[in-house]
Amino acid sequence: MFVPNLAGTLVKIEEDPATRYRYEIWFDYTRHAINTLSEGAMLAVPNFAGNDREVHYSILEVTSILPMHYALGTDTSGYPGFVVEAARNAGQDWMTQDTVSTEETTKIRCVAMPTNLEVVETPFASANSGPKVQEESNLPMVGHLVNLLDTAMTERIANLALDLERDNVIQIGTLVRDSNVHIYLRVEDLIKVHFGIFGFTGAGKSNLLSTLVSRLLTESDDPVKIVIFDLMGEYTVLLLDLLVTLDSARIINLGAETVPQSVLGHLGARENAALMEQAARDLLRSTILPKALKRTQDDLQPMFRELFARRKVWMLREATASAGDIIAAARREFRGNMGTCESNVFQLVKALVDKYAKGAVTQELVGMIESEVAGLEQELETQKITLTRTARANLEMMLARLIAEASKPRVEVPDTAAVSVSQIINKLNDASGHSLLVIQAHNPDELRAFASTLGNVAYESRRRTGRITPLVSFVFDEADEFIPGQAPSDSHKASKAVAMTLARRGRKFGLGIGIATQRIAHLDTNTLAQPHTYFVSKLPRVYDRQAYC
Repeated sequence: MFVPNLAGTLVKIEEDPATRYRYEIWFDYTRHAINTLSEGAMLAVPNFAGNDREVHYSILEVTSILPMHYALGTDTSGYPGFVVEAARNAGQDWMTQDTVSTEETTKIRCVAMPTNLEVVETPFASANSGPKVQEESNLPMVGHLVNLLDTAMTERIANLALDLERDNVIQIGTLVRDSNVHIYLRVEDLIKVHFGIFGFTGAGKSNLLSTLVSRLLTESDDPVKIVIFDLMGEYTVLLLDLLVTLDSARIINLGAETVPQSVLGHLGARENAALMEQAARDLLRSTILPKALKRTQDDLQPMFRELFARRKVWMLREATASAGDIIAAARREFRGNMGTCESNVFQLVKALVDKYAKGAVTQELVGMIESEVAGLEQELETQKITLTRTARANLEMMLARLIAEASKPRVEVPDTAAVSVSQIINKLNDASGHSLLVIQAHNPDELRAFASTLGNVAYESRRRTGRITPLVSFVFDEADEFIPGQAPSDSHKASKAVAMTLARRGRKFGLGIGIATQRIAHLDTNTLAQPHTYFVSKLPRVYDRQAYC
């Protein structure tokens, strides 16, 4: 249970507002000990709950380590010559004690925090029963020996409450200090009760997320569906192996502007080898690559060619909104009091909705609607009614929506390369195997709006049918752009709302969320409180750390 020939002494306990208690342990200094002890190491010290039949060991976790030399102390304000000489002598003491401590002046000071767990050892119990791990029942005893837990017991503590033989688990990594200690997570808990990955730029959030997704899709015994809303377009490379080899893996692009023109050309003529080669080259060049892969970018082109050869690149089949639909949607967003002209404005809008209920939005049709709006203003002038500023702003907003729709590039995508929302839902509800969907868009507003649509349809389809499997995780990378504390636009409000729905009620139907961001302070706090699994790295901004705590 313990690492042999390495024991310290608990010399101090004090209260701590963050961790309840703070412990200080001293070990005799040796070079072997300073290289064996590390942050995150688990220590065992007898506590007051023990008796003559069993020993209760409180489990502590090391948070900091510092070698100390009595000759140096903590004050360097003395005579410089004495201080320097003492430091040089201390340097010799560090070098001469390899495996045996020979100097009482050298110690290793460890600060530890409680894990609120204890190991109960019964000296005369049968060999098969082994020590028992349970909730801590009393405080550690100051002055007692402190032992370092060995690999087997550390792994048991780290994976407490997991049945590795019966539970559906994945290995997410090993301890930094001991690569033989494997850390596992229960798949159902990770997905249904959500997870969050937080760290500053360069900390490795995207690499960790892609590794986690890879483990879920290759190690889980039960089918898992992962949907990544990829705002920056970086997961095509990070998950390239899975996208190529996993049968039910797809890249789904929202809008023609999301991919190079050559990709659209290839999707319309899949058998053209030259177009496929050009599409692979252009898609690779327009994809964000990690720094380590930029030098070998051209080596990835065969894999990108495989994406097209295996038909992994798809376009969303968008439902074409009629002019009447757009006008009706704008009408619902009219704001303010429009004064005496309000009834005239609403009469015109109702007439436009009925007249163009099935009209395709073209430049010519927009011109006709602009003429009718101008006609309303002339009619009001004859009635000596003024078109108020609020009414004019509402009508201009409606016309701007129509102009934006008419200006969109119209690209015909063949049925063999297009996918609808209903087809995506069917794939997410298919329990025959794993699925990976990477959703990309040129326009962030479109990606947020689609996240809202897909999340709501997935939730409602399962709520109506009572379906709870397979497990689905909707992963929001750059999550502060999808789930902000303050939503600056309608698309932000929509994606924030669906994330909250999935976080609070999705677990009943096997739906969960994953959030990854470097700006945790910008996240909606209600959604931030929902995940039960957190991966937290460097957060250098004090504001972010305080928001997390």
